[in-house]
Amino acid sequence: MSISLASMLGLLLCLAPALVHAVEIVRPLWARWVVNWVLPLFGPGIPRPAMALSHDDQIAMLDAALEAAPRDKAPAGADYIFLLLFEQRQGALAFIAVATGVIYGLTLPLTDRHALHLVFGVMAALFALVNANHAGLPLLGHHPRISRNGRHVGIVFAAFWAVVAVLNFVGFTAAAA
Repeated sequence: MSISLASMLGLLLCLAPALVHAVEIVRPLWARWVVNWVLPLFGPGIPRPAMALSHDDQIAMLDAALEAAPRDKAPAGADYIFLLLFEQRQGALAFIAVATGVIYGLTLPLTDRHALHLVFGVMAALFALVNANHAGLPLLGHHPRISRNGRHVGIVFAAFWAVVAVLNFVGFTAAAA
């Protein structure tokens, strides 16, 4: 594989999160589409409409979480639920910013891509560590509620993001030389 191809692939593969999550800036609850139609594939299984969460299901789940907060801590519970959805939107915004950087980076000659490759390489390496953690390796933090499908996503995407990290570091070393 040529250095130029490695650079281009390293950038292009960083588009994946924006392609999946960008719509969540409009409605953070649209993450249910990933839950309903993508995660079951990692089961492995086939998505089934009868098992799909609806908007009303999500609201009921959020309401149940709010009701589960101790009465004297209800404002903190409400802020926690707000923060989860707020961070969902901010994550989508960050993925759109990454996609913008990828598209811009593809217009640059290889020698001018070093900063993008550094940032995206570090991002991909950290994503690989988090996904490996979800897969069961105690590398970076602790997620207290990993689902079966989430563990399988971790297995697949730890490898995916490791490859993306390597491609970006190849691009970085070539661009910085």
